[in-house]
Formats: sequence, C-alpha cells, structure tokens
Amino acid sequence: MNQKIKSIVKRNKVLHTFAQILLAVKAKLALPIRGRGNRIINKGVFLQVRIDIDGNNNIVDIAKGAFLTNMTIYIRGSNNLLRIGAYCKFKGGCVWFEDNNGQVIIGDHTSIESAHLAVTEPGKRITIGEDCMLSAGIDIRTGDSHSILDTATGKRINYAQDVTIGNHVWIGLNAVLLKGASIGNNSIISTKAVVTQPIPDHSIAAGVPAKVIKSNVDWLRERTYETE
Repeated sequence: MNQKIKSIVKRNKVLHTFAQILLAVKAKLALPIRGRGNRIINKGVFLQVRIDIDGNNNIVDIAKGAFLTNMTIYIRGSNNLLRIGAYCKFKGGCVWFEDNNGQVIIGDHTSIESAHLAVTEPGKRITIGEDCMLSAGIDIRTGDSHSILDTATGKRINYAQDVTIGNHVWIGLNAVLLKGASIGNNSIISTKAVVTQPIPDHSIAAGVPAKVIKSNVDWLRERTYETE
C-alpha cells in the first residue's frame, strides 16, 4: 500500500512538491539528537559544528585542545564511536556513520583541512594515526553503500573493509581512500590519488589506482632549506 501511494505521489507534480515541503519541515523540526544513551564528550572547541544523531548509545568523544569547525557529525545507527584526539584540527566536511558498531578514531595532533569520512556497514572502522596532515577535499570510505553482485552466483562481492592510516601521514588535495586501503607510517599520498590497497611505510604513492613511485622518504610540516 505504501509503495502504491509513493508511486501516485511521484507521478503527480503538485503532490510530489507538497510531499517534499513536508519532509523539509519535518527535518527542520526534528531534534538533532534522537534515541537513548547517546553521549557528547567535548573537551575541545566546536564552531559551526552540526551533530545529527538517530540511534542509541553512540559516543562522540573530542579530546582536550581539539578544534572542529564548519562540519557535520551524522550518525544513523547505534553503538558507534567517534573519537578525535588532543589538539587535532578538523576544519570542514563530514563524519558519517550509516550502520551499527562503527568507529572513526583520529590520533592526537592530526590536522584535516576538509574531509568526508564515511563508515558504512556494521563493525567497520576508519583509523587515522597521530600527527597526520590531510589537505582539502579528502574522501575516505569503508564501503560503497550499495551492492555489487556476481552475475554467475548472485552473491555480493563488495563488502565493506576497514581503512587504516598510520602515524605522520601526509594526504594531498582531493585524494580518495576506498575500502581496504591502508597507509604506512611517514608516507605521502599525492593529489587526486585513489588508494585501494596497502601502501608501505616511508613511501610516496600516486595515480589511479595509487602505486608507490618513491620509497625511503619522510616529510616535515615546515619547509627546510639547504645551508652552506
């Protein structure tokens, strides 16, 4: 019955427009945190941060000295955990949970200009280590949010996987990290790279898909110059 009503509304422009208005009003009137046992532990600073939770027993834990601005924390599900470490800076974007028992863990002293971090499917995790430097337009996701099926077996072949970033990793502008990606300590990911597999420590990776183009490297936040 509900599907039949939806079909009628979609075919009628007036009804469809009216339905869209009602949904927009409902969204504005909805409480930003819905459910039981949700906890916001904020020892840092929020500036224009929107928190939208619908579920139970979710935890948002922001450590001392962390600074979050111009971003959204969106949770649909229960028992999820967002933990942002001490003196982190997250200057724009979104942290997104779609299911239950997901985790996003960001280590101390990490800076993020802007990023979309999406944990999809139960029990999956994004881990970003300490002293990492993420540029703008970064996209990190544990899954595809939709199913891809093998035509021979009819079975799904794109289940979500954890994404892991080590300590002191530099990720360039508009880079993408997809399910199963992992980046070793002290490595560098180039602008617009798409990471789909493990990248070892002390490496530079670039391209689509990303491949190691140089090994035995390290990096510093500050510029250095040779002196005579």
